[in-house]
Amino acid sequence: MKICRSFSFFLLLFLTMGLLSGCGEVQEQGETEENNVVKNPYAGVVSMEGTPVIDYAVPRQLPNILVDTRGYAAGDGKVAAVKGRNLPEEFGLVDALTGEEVYRGTVEDIIYHDDLGIYSGYLDFSEFRQTGIYYLECDIIGCSTPFDIREKRYMTLFTEVYRELADSIRERTITLPETVDLLEAYEWYAGIFPDEDGDEVPDVLKELRGWVSYMEENDVDGEEEALYAAFLAKFGYLYQKFDRKYATDCLRRASTVFGQVKTGIGRDADTFFALTELYRATGRYTYRQQIIDYKDFFKDNSSYLEERSYLYAVMTYMNTRQKVDFNLCWNFMENVRDRAEEISKHYIDMIHPVAAKNNGAADLMRAAMGLSCENYIVNNYQYTGVLEEFLHYLMGRNLESVCFYENGEDRSSYLLLLAQLAALHEAGEHEKEGL
Repeated sequence: MKICRSFSFFLLLFLTMGLLSGCGEVQEQGETEENNVVKNPYAGVVSMEGTPVIDYAVPRQLPNILVDTRGYAAGDGKVAAVKGRNLPEEFGLVDALTGEEVYRGTVEDIIYHDDLGIYSGYLDFSEFRQTGIYYLECDIIGCSTPFDIREKRYMTLFTEVYRELADSIRERTITLPETVDLLEAYEWYAGIFPDEDGDEVPDVLKELRGWVSYMEENDVDGEEEALYAAFLAKFGYLYQKFDRKYATDCLRRASTVFGQVKTGIGRDADTFFALTELYRATGRYTYRQQIIDYKDFFKDNSSYLEERSYLYAVMTYMNTRQKVDFNLCWNFMENVRDRAEEISKHYIDMIHPVAAKNNGAADLMRAAMGLSCENYIVNNYQYTGVLEEFLHYLMGRNLESVCFYENGEDRSSYLLLLAQLAALHEAGEHEKEGL
């Protein structure tokens, strides 16, 4: 199988040479039809301009083999997609460093899409587990972009995002919603967060403690007071095992900030989030009653789970050791479960590599986060697989071969998902070692 080559540059060079040299020579030599040479029909236009005008845009070249550009885990499933007006029967996996084909397979599940006028199929190379840098290639349609196969892929990606956020904490550029995402991920999967100096206090909590001091010296935006109160209450709750006095100070401050919150008519996600965090941390009756006041809002309504603050609040309320309203808690459990089942049922249509039906990357991340919440509760193998498929799509296995993850938008929302997959894979590796 031939190595895939790009012709865009040579095509542009050829066209440029033809316009600058070939046409000019005909005009300068004064060759005519009588000299058995066909006159250049565009010679007059070129001479009127004085110099040739080249207005040629090289069309964007999209690969016909769609891969996760951030790579695959060596021991997990590895699937790419392929599209084209005609598809071959086989594909090859090629070592990008040596050019050697290391695996050959068949194109599977080929279907025709009438609206697009193309076929699509899948390339499954899960059996290949050797780490390295590779690309896929097929006759007729060419090759994919390079990608790597490595061990601990999800842990590597999680660490990458975590370090970016840690840097932004130190630079004081992190946003409040990002700190909440970071703290939520730590609460669920504290075991994978580093403690590089070995003082038994996770680095993320020390970094956030410094950030809290910075925030206390600066005014919090009035629109973010409720969310800041939720953050302080959660931070104090999680920090009490390391420094009870400081944790208590954070809870007092959270209560004070929350007392300053002015909500309008109706219900507010950040306010409810703050209530659940304050209630879990303090057990105060007043917070409990304000939570119950939301019951009518949640009745026959599950759309609230689209908002991240409601989603986090629901998880806090279901996991608190304080006394809860049974009916409200049961309502939350049913809604989270039903949403997860709905996503799992229709995810193929949502993230099909060629014929996906969704409202963009942000919509897909909301769905993935909702599913990850239920997966945190039940640890379902099927849900874990669906979450991996969501990541593959968002990281390049889509029609435009766009890696939304690398675009840098809302990177913190990936943290919880990556933390979950990293923790589950770490646990799976430990189980294998124990066998």
